[in-house]
Amino acid sequence: MRAALGDVVYAISGLCALATVGLLAPSAQAALGDDVSTVEHDRVRLHATLQVRHKANYDIHELATSASSAVREFVGQNGKIFAVSWSGGWRPNLRDIMGTHYDRYIEATRGQRRARGPVRIELPGMVVFMGGYLRTFWGHVYLTDQLPEGFTPQELE
Repeated sequence: MRAALGDVVYAISGLCALATVGLLAPSAQAALGDDVSTVEHDRVRLHATLQVRHKANYDIHELATSASSAVREFVGQNGKIFAVSWSGGWRPNLRDIMGTHYDRYIEATRGQRRARGPVRIELPGMVVFMGGYLRTFWGHVYLTDQLPEGFTPQELE
């Protein structure tokens, strides 16, 4: 009985910590599959600077905040966001990052035990990879069926 009560207290404290991080972290609105115009909304809301790097067949829109965090939104030639990566002192709101794909992600993780270390989840059409520790978070999510020709996931790091 005592061990079960300890497990409940541990689970509740973990959920409270996650909720606090979610409430305090700035949210990003540009989601997978969205149009490039949503990047500017994120820049204004996050009070971030924007740097755009042009690659052969996609662009990287990097938003850097004063809190030393960065969100990189990868935009294909069709003007759609096919990947998002992040690094820094906060993890962006995954619902905002994944948009309509978030519910599939949650369903895939439901009932799985949380392991220590980085997490990689592969779903049909989407890959999520993330980790972090002590106010240092990083990760990326991408749509496998929208990757530009010649693009490799290593380019997200």
